[in-house]
Amino acid sequence: MELSTRKIITLFSFSLVAFGYLSTPLSHAADAEVSKKQLEIKSNPGDKKGHGMSEVVPRELIPKAPILNTKQAMSSFKVHPDFELEPIVHEPLIFDPVVIQYDAAGRIWALEMTTFMPNTQADGEMKHESQIVVLFDTDKDGKMDKRQVVVEKILLPRALAFVQGGILWADMTKLYFTKIAEANGTFTAIRTDVVDPEYAKGGNLEHKPNGLLFNLDNWYYNAKSDKRYRPYPLDTQLPKGTHEIYRNEHWKMAIGQTEFRGQWGLTNDDYGRLYFNINWTPLRTTSFLPNVANRNPKHQFSEEVLQQAVGTTDVYPIRVTPGINRGYQQSNYNEGYKLKQHTAACGPVIYRGNQFPEQYYGIGLVQEPAANLIKATKLTEKNGVVSGKNLFKQQEIVASTDERFRPVNAYNAPDGTITIVDFYQGILQHKTFLTSYLANQIKMRDLARNKHIGRLYQLKHKNSAVPKVDYLNGLTPAQLVKYLNHENGWHRDMAQQLLVMKQDKSAVDGLKNLALTTVNPIAKIKALWTLEGLGVIDFELIKQVSVSANSKVKRSLYRLVELVPTNEKIKHWLQSQVKTANAETAPILSLALGTHQVWSAFSQLIEQFGMNDFTFAALANHEADYLASQSSQISSENKAKITAVLNYVKTSETKLELTLAERQSVERGRGLFNGEAGCFGCHGTNGEGNAMIPPLNNSEWVTESQNRLAAIMLHGFSGPIEVNGKNFSSPMTMPGLAQNSAMTNEHLADIASYIRQAWDNNAKPVTADTFKTVRENTKGQGSPYTLETIKQVK
Repeated sequence: MELSTRKIITLFSFSLVAFGYLSTPLSHAADAEVSKKQLEIKSNPGDKKGHGMSEVVPRELIPKAPILNTKQAMSSFKVHPDFELEPIVHEPLIFDPVVIQYDAAGRIWALEMTTFMPNTQADGEMKHESQIVVLFDTDKDGKMDKRQVVVEKILLPRALAFVQGGILWADMTKLYFTKIAEANGTFTAIRTDVVDPEYAKGGNLEHKPNGLLFNLDNWYYNAKSDKRYRPYPLDTQLPKGTHEIYRNEHWKMAIGQTEFRGQWGLTNDDYGRLYFNINWTPLRTTSFLPNVANRNPKHQFSEEVLQQAVGTTDVYPIRVTPGINRGYQQSNYNEGYKLKQHTAACGPVIYRGNQFPEQYYGIGLVQEPAANLIKATKLTEKNGVVSGKNLFKQQEIVASTDERFRPVNAYNAPDGTITIVDFYQGILQHKTFLTSYLANQIKMRDLARNKHIGRLYQLKHKNSAVPKVDYLNGLTPAQLVKYLNHENGWHRDMAQQLLVMKQDKSAVDGLKNLALTTVNPIAKIKALWTLEGLGVIDFELIKQVSVSANSKVKRSLYRLVELVPTNEKIKHWLQSQVKTANAETAPILSLALGTHQVWSAFSQLIEQFGMNDFTFAALANHEADYLASQSSQISSENKAKITAVLNYVKTSETKLELTLAERQSVERGRGLFNGEAGCFGCHGTNGEGNAMIPPLNNSEWVTESQNRLAAIMLHGFSGPIEVNGKNFSSPMTMPGLAQNSAMTNEHLADIASYIRQAWDNNAKPVTADTFKTVRENTKGQGSPYTLETIKQVK
């Protein structure tokens, strides 16, 4: 099916804007004028709109927000002098794109979602009219010139990945497999099966799983999720802790648990470490291969290890940004009325290409559609732990004065450049959290959708040639092996995925040879994990490779040896590895020692490097065995720590006896908390929050005054707060739900009742009458509460 100008409408509900922004185009000349005028206008609240929400930005400084064609849009960009931006495809060949994937032939598969917030009421957003399209570059000039719709009439597509026989993709609720046939350059969807009916079940539109990133360890990972997926050959025994959820004629799908991570978008580096975001913290990582922190249910990893913030949160727009959901708060702006910090960070990518100069390899790029820019972070590493800082001083790698430039994802491309996905939309904030202030901004500047537009841009280094691309379609397994040593990360990743999908064992000898002979540690790691994907990893190869392995390779070797059945040779080898352990390898080595129960070496490692989160992950379900084996080798202090974990039991008081109506309210609240209200998105399904977001579990603000809890839920909260003696100071404002007509007093009472009874909490449920009274008594509250103002609520 060929389409050029057809307008296909569907819901776009990616999870990047829990407190979304709108923005305004501003020419560089106008920007200078703002700098001049803002010195003169120290404080001008403007007209009161939206129930007391002041317009902080003076209206005379807010430019118009026209729709720009591609040529006009290009003139709106300010790109760092080392780089340049070029469109590779635009409307009508693509519109409303949110996710893309390059296939082995360099064709672009794209998800188009075109009914996200067509207006402030989100009219028609649930129509099943989105689609998956393929874009072709028929004349090989680097620009896409042909479009084909492959899957149509779908709802909210949010994830896309290749798999043997077709594609995996996810919509508003489910994960699907579509079998694809190709003939004469045309694709045909043969059938579509449901793989996981609960992939994105429940949750607010802005807080649903997405991603489907094929990672180094051959599993598909997701953002906003603690689930991972992997297709296995039909005759393969699935790993412990996983189970089958679907099968077809090609493979069976395993599902397993992993660490919960991220919000919108997911990426990785050369060593399989995943990078993700929360909309106000642009880049986070765990600094280790996944599936560690979830091993021991009796020990919770610290947030500093589980979600390491990489880099800074400051941003540098090149225009005024008045259209933010909390734009009535002066603290959101710098002196030029520009956004001060991230609020819609999404779509991260670690650059692993071969077109940028070497000093840019491994930088992190994060999209900030609220401020129409892309942030670049320089990553560094010490002892295996990643950190970062702004790549450029008070300047972004890409920024635009175009109101509707909305970068939402980015990808490493076959030619070694970066491909930027521009959703090109006026409204970002979903109606669930839309403030009356922001609704007024939308109306005032005509930001509701009236055209379907979309663009993909190529970000490249200005003074470096774009490499000629070798595509991988049609290559034999033996030919694919050499691409694991390619200088472009896209080629390495695609070669691994193709080899694992094909499950052709004729590649095994070549892979083993590459693992043993290459001096490139990245290629060595790729070869080893590709062998694991083929089900033929063995200890003798691990042992041989370890002789000349650096720390990065050894970290993979230690994870791989956990997959091999225990024997005395493995135990002896692991014992020898303790002698060469360092701060980078020791945490990962401890996992292998725990898996194979090499307790004497485990004790030596603790003595040398101390106990940490990895120690308890390694001891999962073996604490008693270790204590019995090593009692005389463990210090009394460490013994007490291990004993405490061994004896850990989640305790709670006897719950209040609830009436049937109260129990029903709590259950409805559970669905709302994890669903439409989206509370779990920040506070977590376990109510524990994170390093910046305060917990709801064991919180006096939840279990004590019903009126204060109701007031906060209605009008939100901003600024520092103390919970159980611990201070929290999030840069983001908790949104109130008073202006959300879908959230009735009954709904809010259900949520409040749930959180007062959930987890370790044991407080009396709340009635709708309480919310009715508080709503009436606080109707003049035009801004979120602070610690001082909430105390006035009795």
